[in-house]
Amino acid sequence: MSGCQGCSFKGMSTAIENNFVGVRFREETNLTLCSTGEHLFAKGDSVLVELESGQAVGKVEQSPMPVFKPCQKSSAIRIIRAASEEDRRLLERQLTNEDTARRFGRERVRNLGLEMKISKVVFALSGESAQFYFTSESRVDFRGLVRELSQRFSTKAHMVQVGARDEAGLIGGIGVCGRTLCCSSWLKDFKPISIQMAKRQNLSLNPSKISGQCGRLLCCLAYEDDQYKRSSAKKPQAQLRAS
Repeated sequence: MSGCQGCSFKGMSTAIENNFVGVRFREETNLTLCSTGEHLFAKGDSVLVELESGQAVGKVEQSPMPVFKPCQKSSAIRIIRAASEEDRRLLERQLTNEDTARRFGRERVRNLGLEMKISKVVFALSGESAQFYFTSESRVDFRGLVRELSQRFSTKAHMVQVGARDEAGLIGGIGVCGRTLCCSSWLKDFKPISIQMAKRQNLSLNPSKISGQCGRLLCCLAYEDDQYKRSSAKKPQAQLRAS
């Protein structure tokens, strides 16, 4: 098999290597590709991994995970080691803190009369910091809330404002198609979506039919929009030839 075409990895080896595994973190839909180095991990093993957000404990769901694309090999996340009992204890504390902090934060938001909604809370495995993701239609002075959260959980609380589509990706769910939401499984870049896309595809303009869990127009309306544009551009020429 030849190397990848048109990228910086062209010419590099595409031989299938088996020192990669698929790791699932929490309830995520997709598996994360991780490199095992010189170690062997079986399906079901708990491992400690270094993510961009810090260390995390995950479970091996596929071993090995055959990989041949050089770009995938280079972007695989390194497994530090097998998770210890202490790591698993920290994971349990992490999940408990996140659930408690989400409920506590929402209660304090109501009591403080803040126009915002806390969508998700993510604690670092060490417990030293926590991200509170929220949505709001306007600017919010949440300094008092941050102080309460930091004191209540003895951590550095960071508020992160997200949009409706980002919120849907964080929470996850099932789309009108019956599949896992694209934004929570693989879609990371949101393209502008317009009602014209639905019209070009002769879809019903009923909001309940063309809106996603986020309340915005379905991202998938853009997937084949270019093809519909090309098809509609050819129609007048075909009609003229027929006449």
